[in-house]
Amino acid sequence: MQYRKDDTVTRYSFGSLREMGEYIATAPKTWGANYSVDESLSQTLNATYDDAVRMARLGWLDGAKNAAHALKAFAPATPAPDTVRDICGFRPHVPAFCAGAPDSMIRHAKRADTGAGRVLTLAVPVNASAATSAQAMSNFGLGVAQYVNQLEADGVRVELIACIVSTVSGVRVAHAWTVKKADQPIDLAVVSFAIGHPAAFRRLGFALRERCSAAEDPGYGYSLDAVPADFINAPAGLVILNGMKDADRHAQTPQKALAYVTTQIDKALAAQWGG
Repeated sequence: MQYRKDDTVTRYSFGSLREMGEYIATAPKTWGANYSVDESLSQTLNATYDDAVRMARLGWLDGAKNAAHALKAFAPATPAPDTVRDICGFRPHVPAFCAGAPDSMIRHAKRADTGAGRVLTLAVPVNASAATSAQAMSNFGLGVAQYVNQLEADGVRVELIACIVSTVSGVRVAHAWTVKKADQPIDLAVVSFAIGHPAAFRRLGFALRERCSAAEDPGYGYSLDAVPADFINAPAGLVILNGMKDADRHAQTPQKALAYVTTQIDKALAAQWGG
């Protein structure tokens, strides 16, 4: 665990869900409240605190099954083409040649054309108010999972970070943990829990609050949009996908969630990479 505190933000960073779970198990509580355990089951898709701890270690297996089923409704992820038309190449593109087009040859696509070799570091805040539907939060996670799936099929490696950013007793507090490293394949059980299960926030996120350095806050903080300064050693080009706190508006269905996720991340990537 890494910890930084300055005049503007108190930051915590964990290398994995497992590391975060170990911290919660061993760090002493600084608050007297115990909402991480006492929060209503209706707010956590019926997951108890012990369930959340187990899912942090093993992933959300039922969620992975649900995600795999739900993702079938999306267009299948297919790799970007490995050939393109150009003015030179290893064989002619006959229709283009007959039409007199200058780019009438086919060549092998360069890695840069498909995005291969690029790495996107994507941070997703997972906190939301008690009024936000648990199902909408899960839908939002499905949208993220499918987008990451598609991006990696197109040759872009993704490092995925979950985070919680709030004003806590007047102090900006940010917790972040790595869900998937760039060289790891996507694990739906892990992503479904860390990004899409409300217990990741309302159990484990609350447990993190109960152990933070900010004074006890009866409301456990007010959710904020994340910014790069909320992350320790934030990499250049970090893309932050805010929107979970408005999941009822953005993620009424997995398809609407994917549309929102795609629009927001594509805008950020176009600004960084062009296109």
